[in-house]
Amino acid sequence: MKLYGLFGIACGMTLLASTAAFALPKATDIYPDMGLGYNIGNTMEVPKNPTDWGNPFPDAAYVKAIKDAGFNTVRIPCAWDSHASNGTINAGWLDSVKTVVDLVIGNGMYAILNSHWDGGWLEDHVFDGEGYDKTGLVNSSAATVAAKQESYWKQIATKFAEYDEHLIFASANEPGVNDPWNGGSDNGQWAFNEARMQVLKQFHEACIKAVRSTGGNNATRIVVVQSPRTEIDKSPLLASMYPEDPAGEGYTMAEVHFYPYQFSLMTSGDEDWGKMFYYWEDQTPGTDAAHTCSGSALGSKSSIDQLFSGLKSRFYDKGIPVVIGEMGAVKRLGALTGDNLKYHLKARAAWYGYTVAAAKKNGLVPCVWDTGDEGDGNFTIIRRQVNKFGGNVGDITDVETLNAMREAYGQASLPGNSIDSIVTQNPDIPETAAGKGVQVTYQTVTSDSSEVGTLRINLQGSKKDLSKYVGIEVRLKGEVATAGPCTGASDGCGAYGWTSMDLFMMTGESWAWFDASVLEQADKDLDASAFQTIQVKWEDFRKEPTGLNSANAIGLNLYGTQVTGTITFDYIKGIKADGSTEIIDDFDKKPQLEGTASGKVVALDGTAAIKVATVAASKMLVNVLPGMVSASFTAAKTAPAKATLMNSLGQVIAQQNFTANKGMNTVELSSNYRGPAMLMVRQGSQRYMQKVILK
Repeated sequence: MKLYGLFGIACGMTLLASTAAFALPKATDIYPDMGLGYNIGNTMEVPKNPTDWGNPFPDAAYVKAIKDAGFNTVRIPCAWDSHASNGTINAGWLDSVKTVVDLVIGNGMYAILNSHWDGGWLEDHVFDGEGYDKTGLVNSSAATVAAKQESYWKQIATKFAEYDEHLIFASANEPGVNDPWNGGSDNGQWAFNEARMQVLKQFHEACIKAVRSTGGNNATRIVVVQSPRTEIDKSPLLASMYPEDPAGEGYTMAEVHFYPYQFSLMTSGDEDWGKMFYYWEDQTPGTDAAHTCSGSALGSKSSIDQLFSGLKSRFYDKGIPVVIGEMGAVKRLGALTGDNLKYHLKARAAWYGYTVAAAKKNGLVPCVWDTGDEGDGNFTIIRRQVNKFGGNVGDITDVETLNAMREAYGQASLPGNSIDSIVTQNPDIPETAAGKGVQVTYQTVTSDSSEVGTLRINLQGSKKDLSKYVGIEVRLKGEVATAGPCTGASDGCGAYGWTSMDLFMMTGESWAWFDASVLEQADKDLDASAFQTIQVKWEDFRKEPTGLNSANAIGLNLYGTQVTGTITFDYIKGIKADGSTEIIDDFDKKPQLEGTASGKVVALDGTAAIKVATVAASKMLVNVLPGMVSASFTAAKTAPAKATLMNSLGQVIAQQNFTANKGMNTVELSSNYRGPAMLMVRQGSQRYMQKVILK
């Protein structure tokens, strides 16, 4: 519901930000009606394009499904800076956000509209200009960031000034969460101390000041302020230095998030300091206490009771309800199968039910995080990616978890059984003489642009140090095909299309990116009947990897336009200097699959023993300048060559035929095109491919 015209003042008087005559209800008045909360995650907060992370733009059917599922508050994580030019938020983006807000409020729910990371312009800079950010660069002053915060919120608040109390603003998301952890210590340069809390208070007050200055219902609209990093154990800092509000007391809420790491997020392997928690309290197979969250562990019943009662006394008892802006635990579909997976899924449901019941008891509004994706590690409860997963928008994908939360709010259980169907899709796979592998199916969605399917392995513990290797070996078999717009010689781009596979890795604290070409399907390098062994040495990478002693992740990206097909991966190995190899991952457990890739663990047949040696593609050095891209490469002989630039639609935007001389060569292509493209150079059977961003 919107209220129009209530604040118009007769005789042309200035609009007043007064709380006296037409004040909206206070936070403690609306808290009882806010009920159970839900996040439209990985959508409106995606920088520049809300559909870039795989989720469709929220529509009426989806938002109605949120209401029908029993939620009464919807948190809308939102980007603003990436939709602004010269400090002004794009009017079209404000209208797009308004569309979603209207759908939420039109269904009788509360909407919490926040400012969500958005490149970290605020959240990664919660310190003054004397400090340094995580890249080592001098930070702009806190005053500059606060001014930007005030400017954006003034524009947002003006857009929504007439809305009633069902619209709530939230100052930030997780301010300071990306700070270095100082080796796990919180006592050094990056400690979140009172000095840094003073900076965060300044940012929160800039938001509140901006909202109040626009008048209308914004004079007393609820504004949510976050604790440092939204961590519960940092909330005493927020309580002791709580932002001041021109509207007086009662028109703000506090926010924390709740992801007990070992139970909720830890997926990359057990560590010497702690193990992953698959199970919770009595929801356990009974033989794996080491992987069960219980006792005093973070996320157990006793820790939830202690943490939430502390929030109640710190905030709610003083007239400040608390929003748990995000909470949840991933589904470990890759690590567990069969009965163990069933115990895990039941444990998740029980944990969600207990957590939201404890939140309700202590004056907290629990908002569950929903990712939209339904693959390994997802939080999804309500389906929206129907093109990828089938079904209908609004289908409940986690009935047991939803019912556990509904019960906490006195709602009747919904019919259905998600756990059995998920377990059926993830059965125990017997070990064969040839072992196990992961079968990955690639299915792109769009018809006019390149998409990517990612197989990713997070590296931890003894597997994290790759410096003892000289390269990587991958064994795979399969077949993929593209129906893309650039697949034949008649269109001037040869037989490449957009189908290629890259090996990638990320290393060091900055997660530096390195990649190397592995296969181009246009050259028919894949074989559906026999496994091939591909070796990629560090010198084969486009930029030779550094920081190998602290590798964070490794994986394979399959790029292409309208790609369909299946590839089975047997293993990824590290190659030692003496030529021997050792397993990095043998895919007995499903790796993380993203984008156009989905898959399952399978038993390998006898053909797993067949090997076909394949040489990785050579590397070329690329330099991108405004209006031009140059490539340097080594040719084995003097012969004709062709360089081609293609845009994301598979269209040729620049091309040059030339003679490459034996040895080092450089070719330049000019284009007025801006954005992502693929650069291809071919001389006979020798070929090079590299993704570029044209300026």
